[in-house]
Amino acid sequence: MNSILLDFCKAWQTFDADLIIQHLDDGFVYDSQWVFESLNRNQYANYIRGKFQTLQNKNATIDVSIVDDPYVPGNSMLKLIQGSNTCYYRVKIHKNKVIKGDLCMF
Repeated sequence: MNSILLDFCKAWQTFDADLIIQHLDDGFVYDSQWVFESLNRNQYANYIRGKFQTLQNKNATIDVSIVDDPYVPGNSMLKLIQGSNTCYYRVKIHKNKVIKGDLCMF
């Protein structure tokens, strides 16, 4: 299992954004069905820090696991569950850096 994905998993469990940010390539792009524009590395770093702070302030818990990606055989992704909401976080890795992140409902 990829150590980068393990760090992303731990970040969502502990709300430690630095566990994610340390792996982002300078050209990183993030897309989400809930965010209306693509975010670059710096925008995403600010976004995920704020999101984790909000979740922490609300004493939220996220059930996170690493699962097989049914759309990309041989790849894994994060499955995030908060209450009755489930989403999936896919990352694309190139030369040990995350170049793309996608959060979606499927």
